[in-house]
Amino acid sequence: MGVQTAPKANWREGFKGDNYTLHKLHSLTGIFPVGYYLVQHLFFNSFAAMGPKYFNAIVYFFNVILPKPVLYAMELLLVILPLLFHALYGFVITYHGKANIYRYRFSENLAYTLQRVSGVYIFFFLLYHVYSTSISHKLYGTDIYYAGMQAQFQNPWLVVVYALGVIASSYHLFNGVWNFCIRWGFTVGERAQRTLHRWCMVGFVLLSALGLTALAGFFMHEPIPSPLHTEGGQ
Repeated sequence: MGVQTAPKANWREGFKGDNYTLHKLHSLTGIFPVGYYLVQHLFFNSFAAMGPKYFNAIVYFFNVILPKPVLYAMELLLVILPLLFHALYGFVITYHGKANIYRYRFSENLAYTLQRVSGVYIFFFLLYHVYSTSISHKLYGTDIYYAGMQAQFQNPWLVVVYALGVIASSYHLFNGVWNFCIRWGFTVGERAQRTLHRWCMVGFVLLSALGLTALAGFFMHEPIPSPLHTEGGQ
């Protein structure tokens, strides 16, 4: 009697939305470094509410003082690559996933749907945001200091797009924290999961408030000259 062997798995199986290893890595990158970057990015941008000189100091540090090799390495390893993986595999999960109205409650199915809808919106929002700020600044010298950003936000539709981007990103992160703790086994019982979910919603509200404060900061003060000429001299 011959020995039967398991059929060899198709390579496509590894990229299904239920792949255990990739799914855990996806949830991990959503917390660090992607989630961490979001929090510090909104925190630094909230300096706009304090005044143009404070916001400009942050932009000046990253674009002039910080050595370019360090900046580019940070952008590539801590932002671009993890974010690309998280976003692209997130599309795989979205494509294969579906809500289950028979097994889960309405609130859980709603959270499941919002997580995927917010992820899709964030992806396209970030494409625009990165191009109109970092890429345009490097290629065309676009002003990304306080005065330049204030000028961009004279378009009310752009303000709406950014406000939705802040809210969607904040929700996606903290709902992701809740999922991360379940997937990694930190919250096993239903009571622990409910308690964590409440705290995550508090975090969602607070981070949204921080991001919206940053956005509102560009309407609070008169602009000052941007130090673009200093960058050109570097």
